[in-house]
Amino acid sequence: MKIAWINELAHPTGGAERYVRDTARELTDRGVHSVLFYDVKATPDPSPSMLAPFEGGFPIVDLGRQLRELAPDVVYVHRLQERAALRALEASPFPVVRFFHDHRLFCLREHKYTTLTQTPCCRTVGVGCYSCLGFVRRSEAWPGVELASLGALRAEQARARHHAAFIVGSRYMADHVAAHGFERSRIHVIPLYARVPPRTGVPGPRRAELLLFIGQLTTGKGLDVLLRALPRTTRPCRLLVVGRGRQEVKLRALARELGLAGRVDFVGWLEPEALSAHYEQASCVVFPTRAPETSGLVGIEAMAHGTPVIASALGGIEEWLSHGRTGLRVPPNEPAALAEAIDRLLGDPSLRSQMGQEALRSFEERFRPEHHAARLLTVLEAAAGADGVPG
Repeated sequence: MKIAWINELAHPTGGAERYVRDTARELTDRGVHSVLFYDVKATPDPSPSMLAPFEGGFPIVDLGRQLRELAPDVVYVHRLQERAALRALEASPFPVVRFFHDHRLFCLREHKYTTLTQTPCCRTVGVGCYSCLGFVRRSEAWPGVELASLGALRAEQARARHHAAFIVGSRYMADHVAAHGFERSRIHVIPLYARVPPRTGVPGPRRAELLLFIGQLTTGKGLDVLLRALPRTTRPCRLLVVGRGRQEVKLRALARELGLAGRVDFVGWLEPEALSAHYEQASCVVFPTRAPETSGLVGIEAMAHGTPVIASALGGIEEWLSHGRTGLRVPPNEPAALAEAIDRLLGDPSLRSQMGQEALRSFEERFRPEHHAARLLTVLEAAAGADGVPG
């Protein structure tokens, strides 16, 4: 089978990009031939590690012509916004399968929480989006904002509905996509997976006081909620923050204002091996998102390391986090409830150990790379076989 992968970025800096790279590698091991097309404006200098699993990596120039020359069995689309490329996909004679990694096609703001109150939102796109100022988007160009159009978003949804199949990482996301008029029978739930770097030695002991946050430093990820929870905790604890983002300066200032300068360390992004070591040292991972997660890969990675998770009860998180068994769920945007959950876990070593063991067992049963790859290959082969491949 020959697959044309399409993703704007050719750097493994985000979850979608790491998924593309790692899943292409998994399918290559199963005899699949893969080629990557990327947006040269978004990635003028692609990463060699991103291109490594592919037999070729090419900037999108004229996608329709490029696909006809490649003649893939199926086109597997990830993040893509360039209009000419989207039109080419709509007219493609080759079956198109699309993975919805985020809510960009299902929210004017793209983030699924309200502008003013920062309340999680699970509604379908509609006129109510205007009341929460959802049509105002951040822009890199002057004056720093742009206006999103409900009509334009619905038109893009209409174009996407013609694709052969859709992949999502959770039942929550499947329901949300179907609520926007996508045919349920073409939506396939394939849970995400985690890859654990090979261990170079025996893991050291866990640090009983260490909490771990991993993610983009943006409002949606809720690090501010965690920072506000820490002064309410009664157990000694330290927080390691892994990630970068446009709110980093503001969040560092908040930590200082709350008197947490000696308890919170911001370390930026880490390579997988270094990150894996922190997963193994932490007592728990805290995932305080205020935006409904389409899946929540950080939590699955924590489970792969036998680390319990405290997370917001939102979106796809509830499908891998078993409350009281592999971690604790808390209401979003509630620092007091989050502090209570932290105290409960840090104050009970036996509970932490039991949850870690159950988390690792759940990962082994449901979230290994081969589980995802096998189910994905079935969907891709069915899409290719259903529509046929032009000669």
